[in-house]
Amino acid sequence: MQNHSWIRTIAAASVALGLSAGAHAATDIKVTFTNVSPAGSVGTSPLWVGFHNSSFDLFDAGSAASLGVERIAEDGNSGPLGTLFAATTLTGVQGTLAGPPAFPGDVRMLTLTGLDLQGDNRYFSYASMVVLSNDFFIGNDDAMAHDLSSLVAGGGKISIFVGGNGNVWDAGTEVNDFANSLANGAFGIGGGQTGANQGDDEHGFVHRIDADPYAAFLNQGLVPAGYDFSPLAFTGQAAIGRIDIEVVTAPVPEPQTYAMLLGGLALIGAVTRRRMRAR
Repeated sequence: MQNHSWIRTIAAASVALGLSAGAHAATDIKVTFTNVSPAGSVGTSPLWVGFHNSSFDLFDAGSAASLGVERIAEDGNSGPLGTLFAATTLTGVQGTLAGPPAFPGDVRMLTLTGLDLQGDNRYFSYASMVVLSNDFFIGNDDAMAHDLSSLVAGGGKISIFVGGNGNVWDAGTEVNDFANSLANGAFGIGGGQTGANQGDDEHGFVHRIDADPYAAFLNQGLVPAGYDFSPLAFTGQAAIGRIDIEVVTAPVPEPQTYAMLLGGLALIGAVTRRRMRAR
């Protein structure tokens, strides 16, 4: 009877290991960004995405922007932000949806592998420059705003609408000025940025854009007479883009979990054989 008790104990532990494997398994996901703005509206730079355990705070409204946010908000350059993320989230997973700026109707995609959506990569952050602008951007100022733990393996999907009224930020790092704003030519406006990190420093703070986004820009003379800004008025839109995050493979237990499970089963076999020889 004593051996049977051991077998039951080991079997129960093995089952528990098997169940826990699914809870923190490596999962592959696909991230899709779609610019849902109306025709003629703003575009976005290649979207940066990061998956973390809530330890990464992209920015705080009312505070100065980090260098990472400054570079993506002014130039659409996600490199410094990626460096910051890697240095502060040792178990984080990140990527950038490559391609040219995404204008209305454009779609960008990225697949990432080996995420732990129940632990180390449970929370989602994103950032992208809004063009036309000097330092407008979209991003989440709450590290825990987007919890992905509810994604179901083999079919889970979460959609997040970004930008639009009250959800576009001014980084407060560069003076709003058509002489140095990015992508002027795409909108028929003169002047514009010709290289990285141009424009006058603002020395301000991150804040929401809740009024006419271009009314206070300097050098309005670069705008053609009678120019219609209404398509660019993202403060009147429900959203600029939609981010879809979906599981593309079923979670696979980590190798060490397999080893522990097989070890437990092997021990059951050894006890059983010893029991049979003793008869």
